[in-house]
Amino acid sequence: MVRELISMKRLLIVDDELGTRESLKMIFDKEYDIITATTGEEALGIIERLRPNLVLLDIIMPGMDGLAVLERINEIDKDIIVIMITATKTVKTAVHAMKLGAYDYITKPFDLDEIRLIIKKALSTQDLRNEVKILRSEIDKGYSFGNIVGKTGIMREIFDTIKQIADSKTTVLIEGESGTGKEVVAKAIHFNSNRKGKPFIVIDNCEPDNLNSYFVFKPICVHLCESVAE
Repeated sequence: MVRELISMKRLLIVDDELGTRESLKMIFDKEYDIITATTGEEALGIIERLRPNLVLLDIIMPGMDGLAVLERINEIDKDIIVIMITATKTVKTAVHAMKLGAYDYITKPFDLDEIRLIIKKALSTQDLRNEVKILRSEIDKGYSFGNIVGKTGIMREIFDTIKQIADSKTTVLIEGESGTGKEVVAKAIHFNSNRKGKPFIVIDNCEPDNLNSYFVFKPICVHLCESVAE
């Protein structure tokens, strides 16, 4: 049972109505690790401590309302997904909540299949975002200065140059013999720049079948035998 709870996604249900909390808990108790809160203030305390994956958040509550809680959740952890709970007459407010960062909203009375689908899609989106974040972190780590071999004065000069030009829009030509690490330096420039979230594309300019490369870059290829352009 402990292992099952560890692998379960954690859902926080925030609603001042006991019936709503209990019915949602009963529906999802076997699928997720469920926590409940009756007020916005209580919910924020739980979020600070436990960081749930997803929050089902009622809009209209005494004291701190759902919109105020949503704003605080965004300040605490933007990765937490928030789905608003609303009555039909407050749908306009729920749409406003989505503009503030809520993932979606569900209306009372609940459509069980709709809620299940929305939660499943939301958590899948969260998993994908986390995977992308991890991948980008690994890429950044792989092309950080610490992973480029060399501690000589010349290498320190290269590191300083990379730092200076990384965020510029200037075209950079990297020269050197084959095997000296031109592509590694090119990637270090890219992944230490403000363009690191965009694709890094390597073009083999010495490929004879690539006519565009031949006419545009052939003089450089003849001179260097290999080049990498960012």
